[in-house]
This record gives sequence, structure tokens and C-alpha cells, in this order.
Amino acid sequence: MQTALTGAKGYKNSPLTDQQKESNKEKSKTRARIEHVFGFMEMSMNGMYLYVIGIKRVNAVIGLMNLTWNMFRKLQLA
Repeated sequence: MQTALTGAKGYKNSPLTDQQKESNKEKSKTRARIEHVFGFMEMSMNGMYLYVIGIKRVNAVIGLMNLTWNMFRKLQLA
């Protein structure tokens, strides 16, 4: 079963069509962009484990992590 970002897979006797290749290329761009954000958070911010109690604190920590990513990304682009 394919989801929105799951690409088509070619097989030995059934290669991908050009349309499927283009679709996979577009999906992989989106997937890579999203995975880079999570990779940054895992490697630079000591993982995705949150050691807080309460949904409000969890939301606050996630918000700060997102803010940190956005600030880091702005510095990269500048």
C-alpha cells in the first residue's frame, strides 16, 4: 500500500515508467527536506526524547526545538 510520500518500486521484469520516476523524484525531494529537520533535532539536540511531564511542557519544548531549527536554518540561508 502506498501513502502520500511512498514511491513506486520497480521490479526485474516490470521497470518504472517515466511518469513513475518523475513522481518518485518529486516525493523524494519532500521526504528528504522533512527528514533533514528531524535529523538535525536528533543529532544536535540530544535526540527526540522529551524528559518533561505534562502536555503543556511537551508542547513548549517542541515549540522551542522548532524555533531553534528555524533560527539555525535562517543563519544557513543568510
